[in-house]
This record gives sequence, structure tokens and C-alpha cells, in this order.
Amino acid sequence: MMSGSSLPGALRRSVAATLVLAPVLTTTFLLSGCDPVPTGSYPPELNYPARTDPIVTEVPGDERFYADQPGTMVQLVDHIGLPKDEGGVGGKALRPAEAPADKRQELTDELRRVFGTPFAPTVNVGDDDEAKGRLTELNLLPETLAAGSQLYRRHCLTCHGLPGDGRGPTGPWVNPHPRDYRQGTFKFISTDDKVENRKPRRADLLRTLNVGVDGTTMPSFSLLPAEQLEQLISYVIHLGLRGQVEMETLRILITKSDLYDADGGNDNASVATNVRFMTKLYLQSWAESNKSPMETAPYPYAADNEKDRLESVRRGYEIFTNSTAEEHPKAFKGAGCISCHQDFGRQVNFKYDQWGTLVRPANLTLGIFRGGRRPVDLYWRVRGGIVPSQMPLVKLMTTNPDGSEGDQIDGKKYWDLVNFLIAIPYPEMLPKDVRTKVYPPAESAAETQHASR
Repeated sequence: MMSGSSLPGALRRSVAATLVLAPVLTTTFLLSGCDPVPTGSYPPELNYPARTDPIVTEVPGDERFYADQPGTMVQLVDHIGLPKDEGGVGGKALRPAEAPADKRQELTDELRRVFGTPFAPTVNVGDDDEAKGRLTELNLLPETLAAGSQLYRRHCLTCHGLPGDGRGPTGPWVNPHPRDYRQGTFKFISTDDKVENRKPRRADLLRTLNVGVDGTTMPSFSLLPAEQLEQLISYVIHLGLRGQVEMETLRILITKSDLYDADGGNDNASVATNVRFMTKLYLQSWAESNKSPMETAPYPYAADNEKDRLESVRRGYEIFTNSTAEEHPKAFKGAGCISCHQDFGRQVNFKYDQWGTLVRPANLTLGIFRGGRRPVDLYWRVRGGIVPSQMPLVKLMTTNPDGSEGDQIDGKKYWDLVNFLIAIPYPEMLPKDVRTKVYPPAESAAETQHASR
């Protein structure tokens, strides 16, 4: 065998570089959630970490001209609710450390009994047959969760973190920041808005996995087998369910409110009974949401009728800008979208979302729709809102013969608004009178030229 000194110069330098880089490469590989040996399993002794970061209860009202600097997401959220002399940015937040230490330990122990560990995740609902039925409906069975946990470690952990907190190794460094599942709240859903404590449907999570989220670092995972996508969805639901139970129990402990017993009352209540009651309560919300799609009105126009499309876009513009045509002073009640999407999104500031991170209303002239670009995706976003980002759901009602507002949802108005949103990025798709308002003449030619490239 040749000694190191007898190796050719180029090879010797290559070996030396490999030896220097080996620790770095190994560390990076491990942080990515992968094992050097491709078992995919977590160590059996590993537990989900207890929550220590603030629970935002009221977002700061101020707007920001710029996003947080790379790597500072944690500091941004940590400053919510602090006094200004301590660097506070406004809003209100609860600190888990304010809960009694013994109660926090009880919570950690009970969460492990109910939800298991990353190596062996579960949702333990005891002998409750109704709750067990919901576990089957949602595919939250132990073998599915175990497979989903391994896939999550391989594909998702670096951004979304071990407990689903959005604070994985890369999480603070990308913008928009990865989703924190622990509130059980998601942005892009198609669930009926009448469902209490609305959750995404499995179909919503599948859409996100299949197509990714445009304009973010969330990629498409459409190359994974269908079975693996379903396992990942189950595990994300598990993390959302566990995280919300933990968060709401901490909220009770910090504010010294009453815990719940097994039946939702307060007799003989403890941390353990509270965890088990809330697990079943939120499990019910997930199951109810999953089987309650939003009612979507049929598209009311012929696909090849350009005149109808242009008139629809014009009405959509009126709804978006909260204005009305003079000949129809009451027929088109506006949605007020322009109040947040100022200049159609070209001149807007950053706002705080429900998680305490910064979000910017979309620049609609760019045609980047994070919740999906299909017409039905836009319909769902407008009809149901993106509530965690402070985008409310929109109620567009029918109009009575006397011009007053009716009491029924008017699906045609939603499609008019959707048609306008689809047309905004492409000036030539807008009626001429609307085009000059969205793209003033000085910039219209440049925009048209850009759109035609």
C-alpha cells in the first residue's frame, strides 16, 4: 500500500481536502435530517422538545417597510409583547416559562403518553370509539405515523423543525419562513368557513405537497409515491394536533384559567385530563374539516365568450377596489381588497401574521399566487380568506330587486373577482378602461412589452 507521502501530488491534495471537509459534510448531512446509515428512524429515546417560545396572542399593529434580516426570525417573535425599553415591537404574547414548572413537567409527560415520540408517534384516545373512528378517517394510525415521521425527517425537518415549529436549521434563514404547525392553523385551505376551528382538508395538504408554494422555498414533492405523500400528510396533522394541544394547555396554565376534565367541565380537572379532552376536541375539528369542502359555485360564463369575460373582469375590478359602476350604484358591493393590496400590491408594507412573523400582501401584478394558480384556488382564497395572514374571508352577497343586499352568497361575484385576479398580471387581458387604471399610460407600454416576452 502506498504511504500518504508517496501519493501523487494532485491525489494527495484531494485526500487532504476530503479529510478537512469530512466533519463539515457529516454535520450538514445530519442536520438535514438524514442518517449516514439510511435507516430513516429517530433514536427511540428522543422526545419532542417542550415549547419555550412565545405564544402570540395579539399581533403588533405597526407595519414594517422591510422584512426581518436573515437569521433573525426567532428574535423578531421573541420581542413581541415586551416593553419598548427591552426592544419590544408591540402586540401581546405569553411566555411558557410563566407557567408553573411542575405543571409544565406534567404537560410534557402527558403529551408523551398521548402523542408518543418522533420514533413512535401516536394519538392515544383511550377507549373512546368515536375518537378512534376519527383516527381511522384521518389515517392517524401508528404505522402510518411512524412511516410519515421517517419521511418528515428526511424531507421536511431542516425547515419545519422536529416539533413542527418552523424553526429547523434553515427555517430562520429563508423568507417567507416555514410554516409553524403547532397552532393547528394553515393558510391555504378549502374548508367550509362554517366549520368551527377550521383546519385544512387532507386534499389541501396534498395540493401543497404536490405543487409546492410559489415564491417560497417550499418545493414540490410530486415525485414521491402517492402512499408516501399520504403518510407525510398524516404526520403533519399529528404535529398540528399535538402542537395545538400543548399551546392551548400552556395558555390555560399561564393565565391561570380553569383546566378541563374529561367531559369538558372543570370537576377534578388536571393537566392530564385537559390534554386528553383537547386532543379529542381538536381531533373532531380536523375530522369535521376534512369532510366539509367549501361550496364552490359553478363557473357562470361560456369559456369562449370574450365579451362576457371582459365584463366579468370589469365587475371584478369594481369589487376589488370597493367602487361601483354609476349605472349600478348598489349591485356591486366591494370587497375592499385595495386597502391591503395598495396599488394592486406594488406598494405595500409588511404586516405581522398570526405566528408573529412578517408577511407582505401579494403583488398581484406579478401573477405569483402562493395558494395555487388554478381559478378554483383563487376562488377558495377569496371566499375563505387567508386568516392567519390577516386576509379575511370575503362575503359577497346577492342583490335584491330593490338594490339592497340579499342574504345569499353570490357565486357569480366571486368568479368576477377571480377573473380580475387572473387578468391583472397581463395588461392585454384587461378591458381598456380598467387597464389604464391598473397600468397608468406612462407604464402601460412597458408592462405590455414585458408581458409579451
